[in-house]
Amino acid sequence: MCLGGPTWNRVTGAWIKVHAQTPLYEFSVTRVMFRDIQLVIYDLDGVLIDSNKAIVESFRLLHEEIGEPFNPGDVLSRIGVGLLEIFREILPERHHDNLAGLRLSYIRNFQELGTGYIRLLPDVSETLAEMNTRGFSQSVATNKTDYEAERILKALKMDPYIDLYAGYGTVPKIKPEPDMILYTLAKLGVKPENAVFVDDTKISLTAGIRAGVNTIGITTGNNTLEQIQEVNPTTIIHEFSRSTEIIR
Repeated sequence: MCLGGPTWNRVTGAWIKVHAQTPLYEFSVTRVMFRDIQLVIYDLDGVLIDSNKAIVESFRLLHEEIGEPFNPGDVLSRIGVGLLEIFREILPERHHDNLAGLRLSYIRNFQELGTGYIRLLPDVSETLAEMNTRGFSQSVATNKTDYEAERILKALKMDPYIDLYAGYGTVPKIKPEPDMILYTLAKLGVKPENAVFVDDTKISLTAGIRAGVNTIGITTGNNTLEQIQEVNPTTIIHEFSRSTEIIR
C-alpha cells in the first residue's frame, strides 16, 4: 500500500511521517512515539525467545508416541494459536477425544528437552534491562502456561525483569481473546492507553487490539510482515531493541 504526498498521519499513540510512494510500514520507527506508557506486555515465543526447535521436537515425539506422521511445517505455521487448537487442526479426529492427555504428553516432552533447545532472541536481555532501569512495568502474556513461561525465563535469567506472567489457565480464554491482556491491566493497575503489547503474530495481536491497548507487531517470530499487517497494529518493528526508542 502506498500513500501520496509527504504528510503526518495520526495513529493511536503516535504520529507517523509518510512520504509519497512509501509503503505504509516502511517508515522509520523513530517517528513513532508512545507517550505516557507505564506497562509493556510481551508475548513469549517469537518476541522474547526462539523455542521453535523445542516445539517441533516435542510435537515430533508426540506424533511418534501416537503413531501419526509428522510435518514440522504444520506446527511452525500455527505457533501462537494454542496447543489444543493445534491438535484439533493437525491430528485426525480419532485423537480429539484425548486432547487433555495429548497436551500433558506434549508438555512432558517439552520440559524434558530442557532449555538447551531454547534461546533468547537478539537484544532481548539488553532491552528488558533498559526498560527496567527506566521504570516501566514489564509482563508476559503467552498461550503457554504462566508456570512454563516463568520456568523458561528464570532459566534464561530474564525473570528479574518481569512483574507478572499470564498464560493458559490464568484466565478463561487464551489469545486472541482479550482476557489475558485485561487481566494483566487489572492486576498491575494500568489503563489500556498507558500500556503497549508487543507480539509477533496476528492472532495474538488481536488480543491486544480487542483489549484497547497500544500494539506493536514485530517480525522476529513466525508471522510474515504481510500477515501482521492484516490486523493493523499501531506500528510494526523489525528489531526488538527498537522498542526502547519509541516507548516513553
